[in-house]
Amino acid sequence: MKTLPLFALEAIDHLVQPADFDGTALTSPALNVLVDFKHSQPNTILASATAADALALMQQDQTKIKLVMDNKDQLTGLIHLDLLSDQAIMRHVASGENRQDITVADLMRPRERIKGLAYQQLKNCTIADVVNTLQSSGEQYCLVIDRETHQIRGIISAQDIARRLRMPLTIQQAPTFLHIFDSISG
Repeated sequence: MKTLPLFALEAIDHLVQPADFDGTALTSPALNVLVDFKHSQPNTILASATAADALALMQQDQTKIKLVMDNKDQLTGLIHLDLLSDQAIMRHVASGENRQDITVADLMRPRERIKGLAYQQLKNCTIADVVNTLQSSGEQYCLVIDRETHQIRGIISAQDIARRLRMPLTIQQAPTFLHIFDSISG
């Protein structure tokens, strides 16, 4: 049996992470950026959770997106950190709601307004195709649906893609009346 020599760490030695060996590029398969719920637990929150609790939980989990579930474990929407902003909450307060009573359900993007891609399509696409789709739709994220089994299979986030590619990724959200009103009144 051998005793191996130990040595001190040098200042130039750095901690590596899986992303350092990722090799992800725009030409890589689109499935490489899918957070696949077959392999990882989806980030969820109950629709009845208060906005304050949701914000604290998202900050603690260091996540910007959570799927919103009802008490029967059915998807009812999606909440993004931006939807929990003081400005969004103040809109509800201005309409007479008590700040402590505002729930995730009051602020979430409802299920019928969530965009999705077919899992079957992604099998033949590149990350560049997904980036182009997100940019042209103005979406920061989309769910991935297995159209054959009708299962919500995963989620793709522009922020995750940018981090994996190690490059900035700009998604211009299509203007809505609410955005225009906010920019005029802000």
